Amino acid sequence: MAKKKKAGIKVFTWIMIAFMAVGLVLTVVGIFTDWTTTKGEAIGGIVSTEGNTTLQDYFDQQKDSVELLGEEKGKIEYFDATYAFAWLALIGSAVALAGYLLGGLLKLNLFKTIGMLGGIVALLTGVLTAIFTYMMCKELSADAGIVGSVTTTLAVGCYLTMIGGIVSGGSAIVAKLKK
Repeated sequence: MAKKKKAGIKVFTWIMIAFMAVGLVLTVVGIFTDWTTTKGEAIGGIVSTEGNTTLQDYFDQQKDSVELLGEEKGKIEYFDATYAFAWLALIGSAVALAGYLLGGLLKLNLFKTIGMLGGIVALLTGVLTAIFTYMMCKELSADAGIVGSVTTTLAVGCYLTMIGGIVSGGSAIVAKLKK
């Protein structure tokens, strides 16, 4: 007697969809949260300051700088790649979640394959976001000895976007590979 295929989405797939949803939420929160932290010291540490910057702040700052200084001098080094990869991580996470939801509900493997491809994009761009942000932070940091120094480091938003892309993308890949 032939076995009848179960209707609906399997429990394992629901668990992976839940992980993808968590990854998407982390990515969204990360993009709109403080992206970098800047600490500055002057006169041998007598004067110090600290501030946080979001991706939108960097976007506005670069836009204003380009208007004032021109395209070549106004650009923030590595910001364009950082910005693009952050949004691609968000889009990839959303595509992964939507693909698996539609694929499971409509029982179409095409949507699950699209979800897995979105997951791969989310995973890769989540990691690349952190790498390019680190390179941007390195460019924005400066040290003039006792006169002063500025250190820019990754903040919680960058980490959340990276983790969200990894969780969402990894879940999508595992869900597709698990038969």
